[in-house]
Amino acid sequence: MTHKVLISLGSNLGDRTLNIKKAITLIQDQLGDVIAISKLYETASWGYDDNSYLNNAICLVTKWAPLDLMSSLLEIELKLGRKRSDSKCYEARTIDLDILLIEGLVIHHHKLDVPHPRMNLRRFVLQPLADIAPDWVHEVEGVSVSDLLLKCEDQIDVNLYGEIPLYSS
Repeated sequence: MTHKVLISLGSNLGDRTLNIKKAITLIQDQLGDVIAISKLYETASWGYDDNSYLNNAICLVTKWAPLDLMSSLLEIELKLGRKRSDSKCYEARTIDLDILLIEGLVIHHHKLDVPHPRMNLRRFVLQPLADIAPDWVHEVEGVSVSDLLLKCEDQIDVNLYGEIPLYSS
């Protein structure tokens, strides 16, 4: 069975653009077909003070089961230098990969919650999603990504930074 998955990418350490490009390449090479890539956006760090982030989103078509997909995304983070701590505080990272939505699925598992439980609160997540999937209906809220963006109360500035072209490996 294939799944259409929306994934958020972010980086605020090192060469942020290169970190995101490398993550997309690894996802494309290992996990399925990346069929859409949003523009890159720059935002201040959210939840703490540090370097600004680059954020974007991709749409992946994959045969991987959701929990296996999440495990593989965590391995990609590790490969790209992400160091996770046991702290519950937000911290800088070379790469952050989050599954936001999986078409037609709702998952509540200790390793994965889909839809992502905080995506509606974060303009830096919703803006890139609106680039590639404005009409995708949130499986729990029942409204489109573009409507979620319009309703989002987060006032963080989300500034267009550039683009990463869609390519095939």
